[in-house]
Amino acid sequence: MSANTNRRRASFIGLAGISMAAAGFLAPGAFAANTVDGDVTISNTETVQVLMDASGKIDSQRVYEQLVLRGKGKVDISNPVSTKGLRNLDGFGGFDVRDDQMRIKTDVNGVKKFRSVSDNTKDLPVEISVKYTLDGKKVRPGDVVGKSGDLEVRFEVINTTGKQQDVTFPDGFGVEQSRLNAVLIPMVGSLTTTLPPNFTRVQSAEANAAGDGRGGTQMSFTMTLIPPIGSDRATFGYTARIKDGVVPTATLSMLPVDPLESPSFKGGAASYLGGAESGADLTAGATTIDTNLLKIRDGARDLVAGIRQLRDGADKLSAGLTNDAAPGARKLADGASKLDDGAGKLSAGTGDLSAGAGKLRDGAGDLSDGTGKLSAGAKKLNTGASALSDGLEAASAGGPDLVAGVAALKAGAEQINTGLTTLNGSTVPGLNSLNAAAASLINAVMGPLTTNLANAGLKADAASAAVTASTTMDSSEKTAILTDIGTAKALALGVRGALLDTTNPTGFLYGLGAIKQGTADLSAGIDAQTSASAAATDGTLKNGMAKLIGGLTQLQTKGGELVAGLDQLSAGANQLKAGTGDLKAGAGDLDAGAGKLKAGTGDLKAGANKLNAGAGTLKGGTGQLSAGAGELADGLGTAAAGSGQLAEGLNKAAKSAPALPEGAQTLSDQGTSQLVNVGNATAMDYGLKYALLEAGAERAATAQPYGSPEGATELTAYKFELAGEDGAGSANVKRGIASVVLLAGAGALAARRRGILG
Repeated sequence: MSANTNRRRASFIGLAGISMAAAGFLAPGAFAANTVDGDVTISNTETVQVLMDASGKIDSQRVYEQLVLRGKGKVDISNPVSTKGLRNLDGFGGFDVRDDQMRIKTDVNGVKKFRSVSDNTKDLPVEISVKYTLDGKKVRPGDVVGKSGDLEVRFEVINTTGKQQDVTFPDGFGVEQSRLNAVLIPMVGSLTTTLPPNFTRVQSAEANAAGDGRGGTQMSFTMTLIPPIGSDRATFGYTARIKDGVVPTATLSMLPVDPLESPSFKGGAASYLGGAESGADLTAGATTIDTNLLKIRDGARDLVAGIRQLRDGADKLSAGLTNDAAPGARKLADGASKLDDGAGKLSAGTGDLSAGAGKLRDGAGDLSDGTGKLSAGAKKLNTGASALSDGLEAASAGGPDLVAGVAALKAGAEQINTGLTTLNGSTVPGLNSLNAAAASLINAVMGPLTTNLANAGLKADAASAAVTASTTMDSSEKTAILTDIGTAKALALGVRGALLDTTNPTGFLYGLGAIKQGTADLSAGIDAQTSASAAATDGTLKNGMAKLIGGLTQLQTKGGELVAGLDQLSAGANQLKAGTGDLKAGAGDLDAGAGKLKAGTGDLKAGANKLNAGAGTLKGGTGQLSAGAGELADGLGTAAAGSGQLAEGLNKAAKSAPALPEGAQTLSDQGTSQLVNVGNATAMDYGLKYALLEAGAERAATAQPYGSPEGATELTAYKFELAGEDGAGSANVKRGIASVVLLAGAGALAARRRGILG
């Protein structure tokens, strides 16, 4: 070995900070509190240093322990260590060791560190070998020194932590499986070496290379010894053209890792878990597909029969569409067009109906008002007719008395006339009374009688007008009532006319006039008796008496007719009274009916408005129906053509369809069933790999060679130093190591003495 190598090794052994330098390669872990009468956290680092020659043969191996206590409190802990060659790196004092346990009992207030080194007695996690080839020939490391040529160096690192154990995992069907497999502690590492300037044309397929700033080439190789993410071994190296060759030193660092938690590897671990799940999904999916494919096969058989039936139906459909449906749809379109025109007229008619209903409602209101007045007038007419009937009955009853009075009056007048013939100029005092009585008779009989008869005619006219205007009576009812009213009116007016006719010598009034005139002439003659001659008086009296007697005779003659007429008039008045009673009742009914008519026409108006709105909606619907029917006719024409094509296509399908079930069976046998097997194999493959990673992660958690106090955070690192070859002997190495040990011991003793003296 070279002198540089000896100095490096001696320095590495002598420096107490070696464990801190290795801490950069330690596996991450969370600190857990372990308190004894206080609050103290404990972390323990075990760094194994292995010195090897250039071929990978181990020269020595040591383990460096660093126990760090942080916090405040009293602790009493036991730390497992290698007791072979155990030395305290913080002084010359020893440790309390019992049963391979370092006992530490101390007070902590801040940070306390306990560092030691001892010989490693545990198995190393990896095996390292190095092979050298110069110009294509295998050589030993020493044979490279001083030589020139093409050098190739190959390193091989093997993870040797495998331990057989059963691992369990689910297959693609979810059934738990178990396999006996070698479970390794997952290890990662890196090897670094610096090639001197006389190494040129340096090449490597595995290394990261960079200049070292002094003409050399610094190379770094990484290793992932984590099956199944990586292999359990790594082979790598470099080639170079050398001149005056040497073998450079190399440093290899290895760390145990948890592949499920490490940021660098948990993605790969998750991919295996995902692969297992995907395999299970593939198995389940393929199983479902295969099951469904067999259903498709069975369904395809039904499909073949159905296609044939569908073909026959398509033929019938095509014939029906072409021969019946399409022509019928065209007729439907024509009818819908006509219906749309009729709906338009209906809409216009309902508009007119709505307007007419409005006018009818207004007229019904007027009718209701008129029938109200008619009802009131009929009531008054009935009252007047009753009074007329009563008066005429009284007149009829007094008629015989009138006739008898007239007869007596005539007899008296004849007696007067007889007396006048013997009158010799004396006065007749009773004649003035007779004249007054005649005047009173005319006024008493004629005045009320003619007035009542005239009023009866007017009321009969009003009643006729009301009956004629009525809308609640039919024509036969109207005719009967109007006939009665006409009869009563004719009788009343006929009697009044006869009484008032002064031109008819046989009339009643004419007779009364003659009586009145005769009594007037008689009175005048009597008044002139005192101054005129008897002859003159006699002539005047005779003339007047003749008129009086003539009028009384006519009156007596017509008195019978008057009595008969009064009887007829009384009977007509009774009929009028009965008719006006009916008129009154009918007018009441008419008024009530007119009110209902008014209300009904209001409802008719509202209904007509709704009918008009509905007719408008109907118009819109029939328009859409007409358009839709046209489209239907066009569509059915297209459908008829398409059904023919469908029938033709189904004929072809019916010929090809039998191949479907056969193809489905073949696809199941050669495709989906095989896919089930592939899915299950994939699930089992990835499931086993993930199970191996889980088992490796469990072993990585306890990968320290010796272990730590309970509850402590554990950190572990391995550092392998491969010596170089430059032609120097191994004696220098031994002398260098001894010198360093002596110097270290002397330094510690001197420090101790200074402490004592101080």
